[in-house]
Amino acid sequence: MRMFKWDLLKILRDWKVRIILIALFLFIASFSTLFQNRSIELPLEETREQYDQTFAIFNVLPDEDFETETGQEIYDKLAEQQEILGNQRYILNQKEGNTVEGLEDIVADYVEQGIIMTENQLSFYEADDFESQELLLTFIPSEEELEEDLKFLNYLQEENVEIDWNPMSPSLVLFNLVNLISGVVIFIIAAILGADRFSRDQEHNWSITQGIPLSWAAQWRIRTLISWVLIWLAVIAGVFISYWINTLSADSGTIRYPVSILGGDNAEYISILEYSLLVIGLSMILSYIIVKLSTGLSFVFRNIYLTITLVIVIFYIPVILLQFPAMAEWNPLTYLQIQPLISGEYTISENISVPRIIINFIILYIILEIIFYFIFKLIPTRTGKLERRKN
Repeated sequence: MRMFKWDLLKILRDWKVRIILIALFLFIASFSTLFQNRSIELPLEETREQYDQTFAIFNVLPDEDFETETGQEIYDKLAEQQEILGNQRYILNQKEGNTVEGLEDIVADYVEQGIIMTENQLSFYEADDFESQELLLTFIPSEEELEEDLKFLNYLQEENVEIDWNPMSPSLVLFNLVNLISGVVIFIIAAILGADRFSRDQEHNWSITQGIPLSWAAQWRIRTLISWVLIWLAVIAGVFISYWINTLSADSGTIRYPVSILGGDNAEYISILEYSLLVIGLSMILSYIIVKLSTGLSFVFRNIYLTITLVIVIFYIPVILLQFPAMAEWNPLTYLQIQPLISGEYTISENISVPRIIINFIILYIILEIIFYFIFKLIPTRTGKLERRKN
């Protein structure tokens, strides 16, 4: 415990550490303000485009193709789609939720109408006897996208969550902030804070005891834990402040809003709150491994810049491994990028699960412990002009 306090005070008294932690906190806390300066496309604008596109379909498809029984059925569904889009456009423009207060009998529910429209569009892929089917399908989303839209709308209906007209709502900004934190940002911060822990010991002769009475491995673990805790105190405090600031300027959105995770047959929708807790939890586990690696490498190389560079390079290893999917699926290093893995951007996402990600993190941790067990025994430390007494 006394060594823990000593290392804690030594780290906190380092002005570079204080500046990094303050900068990290301010960056995350002000993220909502920075994010709001982006140019975005509102759902209302997307709906208007879809409405115009549906209108254009009637002008492109030959009239005689609608004369058959199947053609008449498709014509009716396209007309219904145009009506639904007009209804949704009005709802989004009112910015009230799934319908308009006082006009519930006239303005149909956004989600219910969306489900009907998506099911109609999916039926177009089964209309093989429609003469202009191929031309029609060029005007609608792919079958995979429609299936995803249907899952999204069903989640909204089952959980009684209203559609969000504002991409800048606190919940959606939180979603983007969590994705940012789980990426290269946490690698950079972990690399910087861990990179000079042992390097500074060599420079200032703090390692005069040569690991006695406290072993290098024990000091490695203590300093890793301290740096990791300091990082996440700054991150979590910044996330809460950022979310709170955003709620002051926006009155829409809910942390129960759904987002998709994984992919393929494993794809499912969970709330932004669940997603945030999941991704932050996985990022905390991964960042501990990265801080541990960075701190250990500072013992090996005793060069801060080389250590930081090596740790950041490791973040991009999955990009190389994904060129060989069969090998990537079973390689623990593939799991170093959390957000694209969880959101289904990787081709292997449909074959993984959250427990599998955690298991691979545990494997990485064990490998790291084994490697540095031998490193601390084989690599001597530098003591400058001071030498340990041999007797």
